Amino acid sequence: LQVEKAAASLWLRSGDGLFLEPAHGKLLEASDDGVAVKESLHSPAQRWVIERKDSPKGARILSGDAVFLRTLAGTYLHLSEAGATADWDGNDKLKELVIEREAGDGPVQQSDRIKLMTPGGLYAHVDGEALGTSKSGLAMTIETRISTCTQTYALNGTSYASDFAAGYEPWRAVDGDPSSSWVGNASRQDSIWFDLGDMFTLSRVEMRWGAHFARSYLLEGSSDGKQWESFALALGREGWVVTVLPQASRARWVRLRQTALPLQSGLFELRDVAFFVCQKTLALSTAGGVLYGKGAAINDAHRLTSTSTQPQVCNCASFVPYYWSTDGYAALGVVSGTDNPRDRRVYPASYTSDGKWLSWGFLGSLELYIMPAASLSAGTQAYMDLTGVPRMPPRYAFGFLASKWGWGNSSDIKDTVQSFRTQQFPIDAVVMDYEWYSMRTDRGFSPHGESWFEDFGIRKDMFADPNRQLRELRSSLKVHLGAIRKPRLGNDRLLDQAHRNGWLLPGGLPGGKFPPDIDRSYSFRRNLDFSKTEVRDWYARQLLHLIGVGLDFWWNDEGETEYFTYQYWNEAEVQALRSSANSSRDRFFSLNSAFSPGLARLGAAVWTGDVDASWEDLRRTPGTMLNLVLAGAPYVACDIGGYAGETQPELLLRWMQVGTFMPLMRVHSWRWSNPHWPWLYGAVAADAMKKAMELRYRLLPYHYSLAHALYKRRQLWIQPLVTEFPDDEYAASLTTQWLDGSLMVAPILSEDSRRKVYLPAGEWYHFNTSHMEEGPTHLGGLAEEDEIPIFVRPGAVICLGDSVQSTYDFAGGAIEIQVYTGADGSFELVEDDGASVNYEVGRVRTTTFRWYDSARTLSWRAQGSAGDASDPGAHPYTRVSVRLFDGRMQSSVFLEQRDLQDGGTITAQELSVHRELQV
Repeated sequence: LQVEKAAASLWLRSGDGLFLEPAHGKLLEASDDGVAVKESLHSPAQRWVIERKDSPKGARILSGDAVFLRTLAGTYLHLSEAGATADWDGNDKLKELVIEREAGDGPVQQSDRIKLMTPGGLYAHVDGEALGTSKSGLAMTIETRISTCTQTYALNGTSYASDFAAGYEPWRAVDGDPSSSWVGNASRQDSIWFDLGDMFTLSRVEMRWGAHFARSYLLEGSSDGKQWESFALALGREGWVVTVLPQASRARWVRLRQTALPLQSGLFELRDVAFFVCQKTLALSTAGGVLYGKGAAINDAHRLTSTSTQPQVCNCASFVPYYWSTDGYAALGVVSGTDNPRDRRVYPASYTSDGKWLSWGFLGSLELYIMPAASLSAGTQAYMDLTGVPRMPPRYAFGFLASKWGWGNSSDIKDTVQSFRTQQFPIDAVVMDYEWYSMRTDRGFSPHGESWFEDFGIRKDMFADPNRQLRELRSSLKVHLGAIRKPRLGNDRLLDQAHRNGWLLPGGLPGGKFPPDIDRSYSFRRNLDFSKTEVRDWYARQLLHLIGVGLDFWWNDEGETEYFTYQYWNEAEVQALRSSANSSRDRFFSLNSAFSPGLARLGAAVWTGDVDASWEDLRRTPGTMLNLVLAGAPYVACDIGGYAGETQPELLLRWMQVGTFMPLMRVHSWRWSNPHWPWLYGAVAADAMKKAMELRYRLLPYHYSLAHALYKRRQLWIQPLVTEFPDDEYAASLTTQWLDGSLMVAPILSEDSRRKVYLPAGEWYHFNTSHMEEGPTHLGGLAEEDEIPIFVRPGAVICLGDSVQSTYDFAGGAIEIQVYTGADGSFELVEDDGASVNYEVGRVRTTTFRWYDSARTLSWRAQGSAGDASDPGAHPYTRVSVRLFDGRMQSSVFLEQRDLQDGGTITAQELSVHRELQV
């Protein structure tokens, strides 16, 4: 940030030239007349505007001036006479806007001082006169400090360990081979020393532990091996542990000293170490801010908060360079490149907090987007403004999806769907594993591939006549078809072409779950580099004939080759859909095993990875879903019943009930176990699963409308209780309950079928009854097989459709509106054609239902059209029935159907009363 002056003066004057100039060119300028605009070429575009009716020379900034910073998403910074909010934008050259006041809130006053700060110190201050607002003397005040290093030093399997501490057991290499691992004796306080050979400024240390690891250890530095400075305390785990130092520090020697014994007795091993000294560190002050939104892995699913993260993608894990802090802002770190010298899956920007400083470590140049947000919901909305609003999935994606590894042929698919239909289990889509194009996996192929393998073909013994057979599945059995894709090639001819064109990534794909097993990597030098435009163009052309024969969506797996592989891969698939002759206006939908920020704007969803068929992985599912949602992936699925292992009837049943209230509901299993079709698990479990699936379809218009609210207003559909009850410490920490719009879901997650429900303060209805509870309270007891504990607050308005067997059966008809009395409430029912992108240009019908509790009146008003009569699926509801639940009267009130039309009103006096027997 530069200020040009003809004379030496600290005050900003109207004649000053004021502009921000990052690495990619001039971004803003303020000129004599008070108005100047420059636009950035990177996303999101920003404009800094200073407006003035007249411009007296030599005057200070006046109270009548309007100063604001705009992005594509709207105004981020506005200082005006009315006194809006004061915040600051972070870019290559960070600045800070501080409003100082001795005491009090409200608009900035004459006595306030406004400071503009940079890492180099004070650049300007201005006497305040209606220029913003302040709370308790400060508004969005964040101190900064930055450290930059220019050299690189890394140890990769080379031992510089020495035993300098008298009486300590020396660390030694396994079998005398320093390239394998270091082993320490866990019976003593061991230390390992690293000689860097010279003085370096360190900013980050990465260590890869074996199965036996130090539970916690201290990283210390020294210039002479005698005087030691504490750098950071780290917690060990198997795999890579990334420690960003709170402040970049200089040292010749680095010492690792364990502070707790390893998880298992005996020796423990350190396999690899890397010191990063080329990285830069930016530290922001924090008042002990609690952080949300880092992402998810199955092994930390029982907590929503974090103190650090290393963004990366992996089977069962997706972490992002984002957080929302209880300090009152959200932040997204963006670096100029993603070439991480250690691992291309790992994004080279990470953060850690010690309660006083929140330190970002990064390679290259960092753009830190700071989004002032008083609440977690506001932070998420700003995050979606920045990275893109999630697109609407097609309507069938809100139904039930049946998947397994091991489909035999088209008859297997047809017979399975027919069983769903005849036994009246709802279903909307079938998902095929790789057997649709090959009976053998390509995981073990060499970099040269195999001549018999077809990457973009369809097995003849799977579908002898794909056009006819896929058309029949859709028309006669009313199901959509999805197919797995891998981001690599297996055919030798195509691999030769890709090698010659430079289209492939180096290395392979790590094996295992999180943390990844580098030693079990596979598919070396066969993974496509989708970041290249020519690769995406070529790949899109290969998909056209597959879209043409009737494949509706993609299941993208094993794309953890680079951090943004899924982003570029999905862009290629969107390109193919938009280029297809008959599907160019269809909504894009894909299911991916990992994600990065912004992926949802394409229409892409994520699932939680290859989980086990265990009660523990069921209990981890809600927390994993919530962490993914807060990290920017609002559409989440899981392998209901567990992917690996043989599931049991009770486990599958409870998992199915959880899936009923997830954004996407999908079963999946590997080929060595029974598929997770309900009728295979006994009559009792099957009946309970059927009830859960039927409830899923009755809630479909409700969920579909909430998805439209997410698209239109960035209003989260699925969210943790902390968003609504941030001051309730118990509720804020829960990962086993969540909010599905107005419904609070507390499913059974234990083998003993015991309820474990917490109700925050206030009144709560049991869903679909007039029975009420008063919170805060805990509810227990045994639950029936078909019971899903669901609760609703007074004022909730819920819409339910008919129980149907497929979204194909949504053809207008009646909608039921449930009102839970005791407070005013409203709900927007949104309808469209369910399949096309026409909703993006406003072709939707919105019916707003409002309940006025004191008047005991429900009114509604409809606007817009769901589409032309010729649009498939554009059949809006025509009739409405109303059910009122009154907890104080312990009664329910029901009105038979009447015409919905474009508006209407119903009073309680018009309804018949049904007294409920309370148990």
